[in-house]
Amino acid sequence: MWFWYALLSALVSAVSVILNKKALKNINASLVSWALFAFSIPFLIYPAFKDGWPKLNIIFWIAITASVVMFAYAKTLALKSLKGSLMSEVVPLAFFSVLFQYIFGLIFYSEILKIIPILGLVLIIVGGYLLKVEEAREDFLKPFKLLFTNKNAFMYLVAMVIMPLTSVFDKAGLINIKPINQSFLLLWENVLTTILIGFYMTKKDKQWTIDLKNNFWSLCLNGIVYTVLALLYLYGITTGALALVSGVKKLEVFFVLIFAWFLFGDKPKRGVWLGSFIMLLGVILIKIG
Repeated sequence: MWFWYALLSALVSAVSVILNKKALKNINASLVSWALFAFSIPFLIYPAFKDGWPKLNIIFWIAITASVVMFAYAKTLALKSLKGSLMSEVVPLAFFSVLFQYIFGLIFYSEILKIIPILGLVLIIVGGYLLKVEEAREDFLKPFKLLFTNKNAFMYLVAMVIMPLTSVFDKAGLINIKPINQSFLLLWENVLTTILIGFYMTKKDKQWTIDLKNNFWSLCLNGIVYTVLALLYLYGITTGALALVSGVKKLEVFFVLIFAWFLFGDKPKRGVWLGSFIMLLGVILIKIG
């Protein structure tokens, strides 16, 4: 079942990416990031407490705190990158986060994968990298070259290393809830993240409440979509290996292409379709493996 949760999370994530890009044209990246967490809170209260207060331990609170700090930083950094021209040049590196996810899953949860799923992950990384390089119309090795010449490119890679660690702590939090309740975990993580980013924005931008008021409904929609996305992903990693769920979720870039084609008439190039095909083949190998 974890595979279908991961696949659905990729589909919903594509919608979230499109909405976030639209919002970032007129709204500060930190506010967009804050809204993802804040507007999801009302929708999580009922499913989080419908069965009462679950049994928790200190590991749960440590795990969600670590996840919040890392995810808030990595998410905000990623959203800021979307506004810069550098983003299209280094975003292919994001697919290597799947590799880091596999390493972390192996270290923390002994998630040993069979050869066919590993091959599937490799194809997803290669296909996604090729897709994004072709989409950006750049030299195949340029993202790696930028790591040695551009500080922001290196920091983007750092963010891609940090992001998989949040899933490690998310899974630790889920393991330490009895009975497991994904909505409960997400609720507390989003409350803490909302406070953290809200405090940051208050110190940096005194006018953020005005932007919030002027863009309330669009930000609310972003938050609702993110809620669905996050819950699907948490359901996936509850029973699935971190690397496999993360790998399947990377298919979001394929769905973004499809949506852009049908909604905006942005037909991808042949090389982009080749990368998409390689990714799809990787997902199929993960499914059958």
